[in-house]
Amino acid sequence: MEQEQKTTQDAIDIIVKPFGQIVVTAKMNIHKPDGTIDVKEKVAFCGCGLSKNKPYCDASHKELLKDKI
Repeated sequence: MEQEQKTTQDAIDIIVKPFGQIVVTAKMNIHKPDGTIDVKEKVAFCGCGLSKNKPYCDASHKELLKDKI
């Protein structure tokens, strides 16, 4: 049986999903390699390495899931 874990309300939420996205909910400035900056409050980052829109998730991980099911 899993033990309930305490969280804090003023923390940044980072959710790591299996075979896919890393979802971050917080005010952030994303400094990209081309020198541009994206200002976001919630974003899904690529966690599988297959996205053609890195650092963001483009759902390419769904191809990985086809092999797992």
